[in-house]
Amino acid sequence: MAFEKDSGRNVEECNVLIVDDQASSRMIMTSLLEDIAHIHTVESAAQAKQFCLNNDVDLVVSDVHMPDMDGHQLCRELQDDPITYQLPVMFVTASDSDEEQEACWESGCVDFVTKPINATTFRNRVKAQLNHKLKADLLETLIYTDRLTGAFNRHYLDERLTNIVKEADREGHPIAAAMFDIDFFKQYNDEYGHISGDSCLWKLTSAVRQVLLRPMDHLVRVGGEEFLVLLPNTTETGAEVVCQRILQAVRDLRLPHIRSPFKKVTVSVGVSVYQPNQQQSMEQVMLEADQCLYKAKNQGRNQYIRSGSEEHSNVMD
Repeated sequence: MAFEKDSGRNVEECNVLIVDDQASSRMIMTSLLEDIAHIHTVESAAQAKQFCLNNDVDLVVSDVHMPDMDGHQLCRELQDDPITYQLPVMFVTASDSDEEQEACWESGCVDFVTKPINATTFRNRVKAQLNHKLKADLLETLIYTDRLTGAFNRHYLDERLTNIVKEADREGHPIAAAMFDIDFFKQYNDEYGHISGDSCLWKLTSAVRQVLLRPMDHLVRVGGEEFLVLLPNTTETGAEVVCQRILQAVRDLRLPHIRSPFKKVTVSVGVSVYQPNQQQSMEQVMLEADQCLYKAKNQGRNQYIRSGSEEHSNVMD
């Protein structure tokens, strides 16, 4: 059972965010694009950044000169964030001087159009950028996604972990790491066969993704039946809430497992938290989470254990 993500998306399903402090400009651009894709609008760069962090956006179309934060700064801040670093930005600018064009390219935009907007050029450039984004998304899915479960793979972790930690250090936010795997999974495969085992993995990861409520949360398959959940900007208390959700979501699947003492598929979880700008590295934190996972298994399974504490939680019917 292979996982396929966004392979059937088309331009009409994409989301375009228009950023302009002038209501008339937002209205004009919306009218030109509303038959091409889903259009959203905000009136400031700060609102745009927050919108992009909380929603799926495929292209930002931004005015350059706005109060407080201009389009150039917005573009740079989106590129510096581990969530939005690949989000393309197209500028709409009133100036066509060489200096303005150079500033647009240097800030990292993928394209720009000048005012007054030529409707045909504007529409076709937006469509071209959206088509490019769809192809890039598909390629990234093939490279960074585990094809069986839909979780990220180890290659994604190797590529992105450094930037995730840098962002946490810069913002002063902790990162929670939760390692979990399926209890008695070898026995499950022995009893039901590897095809059923693959189906179990797919159903379980689908359920776990449903309880990871933020775009910034990462589910990574690190081994056969072992997974890592990275939770940026999450304290120990927040991590424990997520662990409870994971445990309950798996039990709610009620997948039969007659060779488990629980008679259904369960998971064990270990949790540790990275504190920004401390001596302990993120790799050490993940190792601690893995050690806590094995403590959870040794103490009965179907529970989570947090680093630095013997506290644990079972999820019972």
